[in-house]
Amino acid sequence: MKTIKYLAMSVLMLGMSTSVMAQEAELNAALDAIKSKAGNTAELVKVAQKKNKKNPEALLKLGRALYEAKDTALARSCADMANAVVKPKYSYAPAYLLLGDIEAMGTDGGKAASFYNQAIHFDPTNPVGYKKWAMVYRKISPRQSAEKLQEMKKNCPNEDVDAFTGHIYMLSNDEKAAYEAYRKADVNKLDKSYLNEFARCSYFTGHFEDALKACEAGIKLTPRNPMFNRLAMFSNYELKNYDAAKGYIHKYFNETDSAKFNEYDHYYTALIYNALKDKENAYKQYDKALELVNDSSMIKRWDILKAVSDNYVEDQNFENAIKYYKDFLEAKKNATMNDWAGLGSLYSKQSDNLEAKDAKEAALLQADGVYKDMAAKFADAQEYATYMRANINSKLDPDSKKGLAKPYYEQLAQLISAKPEKSKSDNSMLTTAYHYLMAYNFLVKNDKATAKEFAAKILAINPEYAPAIQIRDIK
Repeated sequence: MKTIKYLAMSVLMLGMSTSVMAQEAELNAALDAIKSKAGNTAELVKVAQKKNKKNPEALLKLGRALYEAKDTALARSCADMANAVVKPKYSYAPAYLLLGDIEAMGTDGGKAASFYNQAIHFDPTNPVGYKKWAMVYRKISPRQSAEKLQEMKKNCPNEDVDAFTGHIYMLSNDEKAAYEAYRKADVNKLDKSYLNEFARCSYFTGHFEDALKACEAGIKLTPRNPMFNRLAMFSNYELKNYDAAKGYIHKYFNETDSAKFNEYDHYYTALIYNALKDKENAYKQYDKALELVNDSSMIKRWDILKAVSDNYVEDQNFENAIKYYKDFLEAKKNATMNDWAGLGSLYSKQSDNLEAKDAKEAALLQADGVYKDMAAKFADAQEYATYMRANINSKLDPDSKKGLAKPYYEQLAQLISAKPEKSKSDNSMLTTAYHYLMAYNFLVKNDKATAKEFAAKILAINPEYAPAIQIRDIK
């Protein structure tokens, strides 16, 4: 009797084992067909579905493979079958994740988010649903995606919600919000991808200490990573750690993998050398930046040219400063009145630093020409340009015997006096013009009456102006 009983049980177990093996065989055959894109794939999938109709895990495995092969119709049928056999029905979170992925592959982000919400509802401790919901919903509202992730923080305490929130904001091009999220994360637990984003959003929002911290953590993971070494160099410069920044110059240009150096790299390197008073290397790097810069560059050609000119000014090398400044004006097609005034100022500074009289006068005449052209180029430059030409011609004629500045001070007085309301600056320039005309008439022309007229005009502006009082009281 016992023998018959055990024999019956062994037959039953053998039948069950054979059935399981058959199910696995049919499933594997379908999976292989999907992977190889066999012609009878659909037929094999139907057989596998039938054999595994009560096995939700197997159906989901089959559905995932179909999803990866972009056969969304069959993938959906597998998800629906898996959902229908669990108890209670239609409460299988993995099935809703697959359905959400299928919708996310198309254009219906709202429907995808709805399926992911179902997955969260039936399995709130699985972080995948929250992350997928946030990824699709960020296109509608990154802020709401971030709020959803706070739910994940409550239900999935081991997940790095702050880093993933930062990732969502980076994908939405909101670097400021990304930084606010990433700065709450533990930098020592971030992977290379997250550290990359943390470094970039920190740097581009001006948080250079955090950018450097992220870069240093990234370099520990991948020492030859060009992005980490690059931003570490830039961040050290911004933090005025110039020696540390210099140390990264060699690392970035010589010890990184697959780095494509651009004009911005050389420009920043020039700034570092310049801060360290290594002008020779600074100028070499500026030249390299100028070789590479183009219309699509992050930095404009004229920015680099202006920086080079400024450096030559620091070196008191006005010949080169003026040369590069002219190139700057030519490169900057929309150069402003202030930009043009800068060239006039350079010629004036050059004159102040020259010894020979002829050379000094030649530089001043160049400055005068700049302000003359500026007045012609810009309608609102007339007053300023006239004032500067008056000052320059005063330098060209220091004893005023030639009266070179006279026509410009007369024109300036006419322009300003015609204003119904005058600023403090207006009154200052007007006083300067009247003073010159008062002194010119008194000292050069010996015309006391006219000099007294200009003295009276000055005193109407400033009753305590001593030189005007002296002229007024002369008998």
